[in-house]
Amino acid sequence: MRRESAVRHCSRLPIGLMNELAAQGLIGSIRARFTDVVGPHVCFYTVPYSKTHHNVLGGLMWTVPECSHMVLSKHTYPSWPDVEQVVVLTLTGQNIMKNEMGFLHKVLRGDEAGQDGFELLALKWEPKLSQRQAQELSPFEIGDREWQSSVQSLTSTPALVLALRRVRAFITLRSLLPQNYPGNLHVLMSPTPETAFRQTCLFFSEAELVPDHSSRPSLKFLPLHHIDTPGLRSQSLYSYMTVGPEPLLTLALFKPGAWRHCFGKILTIIKQNGYTLVGLRVLLLDSNMANALIHPPEQQEPTEELELKYLSSGPSLALGLLRVNAVMRLLELMGPEDPVEARTIDQTLWRAQYGSERLDNGIYGSPSYRKAVEDIKLVFPEGVCCTETSVTRHEKISCLHSDPDASVDREQLKTLRTAVKNKLSSGFIQGPLVCSALCQTTCLLIPSNLLQQSQPPLYSDLLQRLLRTGCHLVAGKLCTPDEKQRQHISELLRSSAGEALLLEGPCLIIALQADNAFTCFDIILERVCRERPDFKRVTMKLLYPNSKSGAVKLLHYLFDDHSLDSLHRIAPQ
Repeated sequence: MRRESAVRHCSRLPIGLMNELAAQGLIGSIRARFTDVVGPHVCFYTVPYSKTHHNVLGGLMWTVPECSHMVLSKHTYPSWPDVEQVVVLTLTGQNIMKNEMGFLHKVLRGDEAGQDGFELLALKWEPKLSQRQAQELSPFEIGDREWQSSVQSLTSTPALVLALRRVRAFITLRSLLPQNYPGNLHVLMSPTPETAFRQTCLFFSEAELVPDHSSRPSLKFLPLHHIDTPGLRSQSLYSYMTVGPEPLLTLALFKPGAWRHCFGKILTIIKQNGYTLVGLRVLLLDSNMANALIHPPEQQEPTEELELKYLSSGPSLALGLLRVNAVMRLLELMGPEDPVEARTIDQTLWRAQYGSERLDNGIYGSPSYRKAVEDIKLVFPEGVCCTETSVTRHEKISCLHSDPDASVDREQLKTLRTAVKNKLSSGFIQGPLVCSALCQTTCLLIPSNLLQQSQPPLYSDLLQRLLRTGCHLVAGKLCTPDEKQRQHISELLRSSAGEALLLEGPCLIIALQADNAFTCFDIILERVCRERPDFKRVTMKLLYPNSKSGAVKLLHYLFDDHSLDSLHRIAPQ
C-alpha cells in the first residue's frame, strides 16, 4: 500500500481494520480459532516496504502464469449446478475500491435473505490488462459490434480478478450482477465452466488457489480427501474443473409401508435424478440396526420406543446410490423430516409424497458423507455393485464381482413352506397379501443391459404395472453374478432365455407372489403389454423360470428368506 507518511500511519491501520471486523460481526469466528486474546497483532502485521520483503512474498504479485502449453480441446468441462463450481469475477475501472466494494461484500458474505456467500480461492490485482487478457474477459464475441471497443476499454484500466467457489456458482453470481450487465464493463463474470477454467489458468497458478474450508457449507457432504489432511491430498482444482467431481455413495432407506406399491416409481425417480443404483436390499431392521441408522454415535439418546417399533414392523427397502454430490442432493430431494412441512414447501419432495407424519416420514437418507459411508457398510457389508473408484478404495468399500448370497447348498437343502398366519400380523404393514390357494412365488431377473438403459427406464414402469395387477414383492436384491453363477442361473431359467441374455454386470432380482405366478407369468406380461405396447421391448429381455421346480430352486439359490408378510417362507426340508 502507498500513501504519504505510510510508515507513520501503518501503526494505526491494524486497529482500524479490527474495528471494521468487529462492525461486520467477524471477530467471533476469528476468536474461536485462538485460545489467547485476539488483538490486532493476531490478524495483521505491518512492515515498511523493502525489495527483500517484496521478493519473499512473491515478487511481482500481478505476474500471471504461462498458458501457451495448454490444449483446451482435451478437456470436457463438466457442469453440475448442484455441486461446487469455480467461477471468475473481474472488477475493473479506476476506482474499484470505492465503487465496487459493496458489490464484492455481497458476493463474499451473502445477502440478507440468508443466501450463502462465495468461497474466495484467489485474487490478483492487475495494474493493466494485456490484449490477450482483455480478449478473454470481454463478455462479447469476436463478431459482435461491441467486441473491439470492449477490448480497448479493458486494456486501459486496472482489474481485480477473483476466483470464487460455491454450489450453483454461475446461477447465483449471475443473479447478483447489475441489471444492465455488462453495462460499463466494471463487473464481469465467466459465463460458462469452460471460460472459468480458461480465465483461471490465465491469471492464477494452481499454487495460488487456496481453499477456505470455513466458507464451504457443503463440506460435511464431501470426502475427507477433498480436504488437505495428513496423509491425504485434496483433488486438484484444475482437475476438478476439467474432469469433474468424483461420484459419491449414499443410502436411501424407504421405511415400512412407504414403498410396497410404488417400487417401480421409486426406481424411476432414482434414475431421473441422476443416481446409479449400486445396492438394493429388502430387509427387516432389528433394534440395533435401526438405532445405528437413525441416530449417529454422537447422539446418546436411544431411538424412541414407538419409532423403533415402527422401523421394525415390516420390511424396508434399502438403496445404495452413486452420484456426484450424492449425499447433499438426496437430502434436498427428500425435504424436511416432517412430511406436512415438506408438502407446504413443495409437493414433489419425496417425503411429501411418501410420508404421512413425522414418525412415518417415509424415507431416511444419510445426513453427511461420513454417515453415508457408515450406513453403506452397515446395510451392504459385503460391498456394492459398481466399478472401483478412489472413494470406494479409500473407504475400503468392496466392489462386488460375484453374488455372496448365492448358495447351491441352500438350493438343495431348503424348501418353500406356507407361513403361519400369526407371524404376519403387524399394525404398521400395509398392502394386501396374496393368500389364495393359487398363490405362487416366482423369481424375476432384470439383467444389466436393461438396468443401464438411458431414460426413461421402461423396466421400472413395467414393475409398477405388475405390482398394480396383483403381484406382491416379497424379496429383492441387486447383485453381480460371476460366470459360474450366471451359468447356473441360466440353467434354471425359461428355455427361451439363453445364457447370453444374462450378461456380465449388475442384475436386479426380485421375488414376486401372485396367483399362478410361475404357471401364468407369460399371460400376466401379455396383459400388461396390451395396455402399454412399448413394454414388449422390455419383456423380451426379462428373465424368469417357466416351471415350479425352476422357480423354487432359483429362489432357494438366490435368497436366504422372504419378507415376514410373504405367504411362502424358505425353510429346511
